[in-house]
This record gives sequence, structure tokens and C-alpha cells, in this order.
Amino acid sequence: MDSIPETKKGQATMRDDKRNFSRRRFLTLSASASLLGLMPRLSYANVIREMHGKVWVNNRLITKDTPIKPGDTVKTGVKSQIIFVIGDDVYKLGAHSTLRLRYNPGNRFVNAMRLVSGTLLGVFGKGRKTIQSPTVTLGIRGTGLFLKVEPHNTYFCTCYGETEIYTHDKPQLQFVSTTHHTAYSINHNVEQPKVFSDTMKYHTDEELHYLESLVGRKPPASFK
Repeated sequence: MDSIPETKKGQATMRDDKRNFSRRRFLTLSASASLLGLMPRLSYANVIREMHGKVWVNNRLITKDTPIKPGDTVKTGVKSQIIFVIGDDVYKLGAHSTLRLRYNPGNRFVNAMRLVSGTLLGVFGKGRKTIQSPTVTLGIRGTGLFLKVEPHNTYFCTCYGETEIYTHDKPQLQFVSTTHHTAYSINHNVEQPKVFSDTMKYHTDEELHYLESLVGRKPPASFK
């Protein structure tokens, strides 16, 4: 039997190598797509969606391409705002606001933060998180929430979901579960903080729908 010429052998080997490479690349891409399906938070991690005016991260003026991550302090200037995503949580900071994102070793997403000043409207995915203000700590889980720190009090609204309210003088003051805006104000008297029922203000349902859409969600069906 005649032997196959070396040139044809080489061409066949090259074709086989290309097929194997294409198959390995296809399998790699398929595995990556499956992983993203199982871990959707990776799709949205560290993205600034909107920014107006001047915004600083860790005292550095940023651009829209700057990543924001756990451990960072985000600050907005006059007539400024920013909307950014970390994992499957969306944050909207209004003007003259400062938000400190706590860093926890081994956790690439934020599970605790402190609103020092200004306003925060946020929609949060599954998993427990805490938000602190001068005299109150809020425990949340899958919640839409608005906070405004004023000179003498903090206003906060559970837009939907569940919130645990803690003050510095009580382990747990109140548990809130709502489908459409339950609001309170608390004074900044550290020794005797008082919580008062309040009305929904400073934010809108349309904003909540928009923030949820940035991570491919909608507010719960019970939200009107």
C-alpha cells in the first residue's frame, strides 16, 4: 500500500488540531456561560451606571470607569449623584452624601455599610446586610430601602421587604415587613433615641423600578 505523503499528513494533523482547539474553546465558553447562569451577581459586579457632577472614591475624583468595591468610601458633591452596582445590589447616592462600604476579608460583595450623610436609595438582593446611620442600624434582606441623614434625625423608609431596626440603647427596636413604603424618623439623641412614624417622601416608585431593572429584576409582585 502506498504511504501517505508527508505533506498530506501534516495538513491532516493541522485540521485535527484546529478541530480540537475549537472544541476545547466551545467547552470553555459553555462552562463559563453556565457558571454565570449559576452566579448572576458576577454579571453586574462593580459597575457605575450613571454619574452626574463630582464624585470621589477614597478622596479621589473618579470617572464613570472607576470600579467601586467593598472597603471604599463614596462621596458626592453639590448637585451630584451616582448610581452604581456591586453584585446584585444597586445604590443611588444623592448630592452631599457619604457612604462607607465595609470590607470583610473573603467576601467580594458588600454586607455592611454606613451612610454618614446625605441620601441613599438602594435595592438589595438576597442575603443579610446592615446599614448604619448616626443612631440607628438597619438589618435588611432582599429589601428596597431609602435613607436620609439630616442634621438632627435620620429618615428611613422600607419600600418593600423586611427591615430590623436597632438603636444604640436597644438590641432590636422593631421589625418591619411591608409591601409598599413604611417610613420612620429617628432623632440623633444617642442616650434617648426616639423613633416616630413618618410618611413616604424624597423618593418614588419609578426610581425603585428603574434600579431593579439595572440588575434584571422587578420589585416584588406585591409592590404597587
